Amino acid sequence: MKGNVLVIRGLKPGSRWCDKDRVLVYACFQLLVDFMEQEKPQTIVDYEHDATQRRQWRELRALYRYWKIERPRDEQAIDRALRRWSARHKTRLVPLPDGTGSRLEVLRTDRKAWQMLNRLERAFARREDRMLRRLIDARHWLWC
Repeated sequence: MKGNVLVIRGLKPGSRWCDKDRVLVYACFQLLVDFMEQEKPQTIVDYEHDATQRRQWRELRALYRYWKIERPRDEQAIDRALRRWSARHKTRLVPLPDGTGSRLEVLRTDRKAWQMLNRLERAFARREDRMLRRLIDARHWLWC
C-alpha cells in the first residue's frame, strides 16, 4: 500500500466487476498482508514483552496463515469438488410446448458430489466470516 491507495492483489487484475462483499474481504485481508510483509511488525514491536503482546502476535500470524495458506487450500478443495460434480452433472435445454422459451432438464447428476460441494462451500463461508470478524477485532494491532 502506497499512501492511501490499496492494491488488492487477490482479485483478478482488469476484471470489470466484483461483488462488494468479496471486495470487502479481500481489501481487509490485503491490509493485513501489507502490514505483515511490508511493515514487518516483528522487527519493530517486542511481541515477547508480555502475555498480551504474545497473544496479539499469535492472532496476527494465525490470520495471516489463514489468508495465505489455509484459505487457498480450502478454495482448491471446493474447486475439485465442483469439477467432480460438474463432470457427472448433465443437462439439456428443452423447448416449452407453447414455444415461449425453454427449460433446463437434468439428465444425470451425482447427488453425493453435490452435497459434498454444498457442504464445503457452506463451511468455507462460515470460516471466512469468522476470520474476518477476528481480523476486525485485531485491527487496533495493525500499527508500527
